[in-house]
Amino acid sequence: MLNFFKILKSNFNILKNIQKLKKKNYKIIFYSENKSYQKYVHLILDVLSQKYPGQILYVSSDEYDVIKNFKVDNLFVGKNLLMQYFFLSVSAKNVILTLTDLDNHQIKKTKKVNNYIYYFHAAASTTKVYTETAFDNYDTILCNGDYQISEITKRESLKNLKKKKLIKSGYFYFDYLKDKINNQVVANEILVAPSWNYSQKNFINENIELLISKLIEKNYKVRFRPHPENLKRSKLYLNGIKKQFNGDHFIFDDNPENLASMEKAKCLITDASAIAIEYVLMFKRPVLYLDDIDKVHNNRFLEYEDLITMDQKIKDTFGFSFKKNQINEIDLILSKALSDFVNKDDEINNFLDNYFYNFGETKNKLNDEINKIL
Repeated sequence: MLNFFKILKSNFNILKNIQKLKKKNYKIIFYSENKSYQKYVHLILDVLSQKYPGQILYVSSDEYDVIKNFKVDNLFVGKNLLMQYFFLSVSAKNVILTLTDLDNHQIKKTKKVNNYIYYFHAAASTTKVYTETAFDNYDTILCNGDYQISEITKRESLKNLKKKKLIKSGYFYFDYLKDKINNQVVANEILVAPSWNYSQKNFINENIELLISKLIEKNYKVRFRPHPENLKRSKLYLNGIKKQFNGDHFIFDDNPENLASMEKAKCLITDASAIAIEYVLMFKRPVLYLDDIDKVHNNRFLEYEDLITMDQKIKDTFGFSFKKNQINEIDLILSKALSDFVNKDDEINNFLDNYFYNFGETKNKLNDEINKIL
C-alpha cells in the first residue's frame, strides 16, 4: 500500500511538471530513453544551447538522466502513459530524438510539432540492424556519411516515401570521443560487448557465455558490457551471467558511459555491435567478431544487397573473425590479432575521411547548418 501511494505521488508530480513546462512553447525539445544515450547528444546540445538559451527542454524517461546546463530545462516524464500524454499534448517547433520507429510505437507524431529530427547513436548502416520502418516518419535526419544518405534515399525511392531533409552533419559521438580519450590509460582488459538481437533467446548471443568462460580460464581480465537493450530486456539472463562469473577476472559493466571501458581494453570482442566501429576507428585497436550468428532486424534487407553496410566494411577492412568451434583457441586468435594490428593509423584516418562527414568539425558544421536544420 505504501509503495502504491509513493508511485501515485511520483506520477502526480510528473504530471504537474508536464503541465507547467508544456506551456512554455519551447523551440527545441530533446527526448532520451535513459542516461546511456546522453553521451551522444552532448555536442549537439553545446551548440544549440549557445544559440537558443532558455528555449530548449530535455525530456527523459530516466530520472537520473539530467543535463547540467543552466541554459537547458530538464523534465522527467517516466514511461508509458505519462510519456505518451506529454508527446501528444506538447507544442514545439522541433523535437530531436535518437529513437527509431517514431510514430510506430509509444511516441506518436502530432501536428503541434513542425519538425521531427533524428540523430544517430551509432555509426552503423540503416538497412540491416534497424527495422524496415525505423526512420520513415522523421522530417530531418542528421547523417554520418554518404552511406546513410544512399540507404535512406533508396528506401524513399523503393517505397515512394516523402523525401526527408538529409543533413551532412557527421557522427557527433566520434568528436566527443576524440576530445575525451586519455591515451595514458593502461589497456590490459578484453572488452566483450555483444549486440542485442531480436532473433535470439534472451535477445543475446548466448555463445558469449562460453567465450567469457574460456577467456577467464586463459587468465584474461574480462570486462563484459551488455547492450542497453539487453539491460532492459534480458535482466534475468544478465543476473545469471553476474553470478556465474563473479570473481577477480570478471567485471560486469553497466555504466551509461562507455569511454572508460574502451580505454581500458586492448582488444574488443563482439558479434555485431556497432561499438566495433567506434572502437577501431577512435582507439585504433583490434576487434574480434564471434561470427556464427548474424543480426538482421530488417526483414527486407535483401532489397539493399547492392549497398555494402558500414558494419561490413569495418569488419572486412579491420576485423578478425572466428567461429564458436574456435573459442578453445581464443588465446591464439587474440595474440595473432594483437600482433597483426599494427601501423594502421594512416589507413584508419583515410577511412574516416572517405566515409564520414566533418570528422573533428561536427560542432562547427552544426553551427553553420542550424537555420537549415531547424
